[in-house]
Amino acid sequence: MSLKSSLSIAAQGMSAASDRLQIYANNIANLGTPNYVRKVPVLSENQDVSFDDMISQMRGGVLKSGLSASPGGVVLNGSVEDPTPGKKIYMPSHPEADKNGYLTLSNVNPMADMADATLASRVYEANLAVIGIVKAMANRALEIGRGQ
Repeated sequence: MSLKSSLSIAAQGMSAASDRLQIYANNIANLGTPNYVRKVPVLSENQDVSFDDMISQMRGGVLKSGLSASPGGVVLNGSVEDPTPGKKIYMPSHPEADKNGYLTLSNVNPMADMADATLASRVYEANLAVIGIVKAMANRALEIGRGQ
């Protein structure tokens, strides 16, 4: 794997972690909002393969051992609604109550979202550390190339 690929994968991981954090923050912010449905981020493997990447792999002799169809990385494919039902309370005077007078409260679990946000934050930090390591490797390679 090249240094460029490593940086790209780490950057994708940071972007996905940042997007996840935004979703969790939005959930927590809407904890008290009636009828709000908790969002859960959906991640998947990056399946983008550019023509340039394909040619580079072929030049590197990877074709003999099997061509990798995926350069790696992760992407956020949006979010899905949590199917857990929110608690219903009888409040016929509330403007958002249903026809029977029940108000559906948010189904956000603040403890779960805080734990998920902490995990996403750690993922962001880990990818940032990878970028630092790749940068140090590139600098060391340049020093070796200069003969120092």
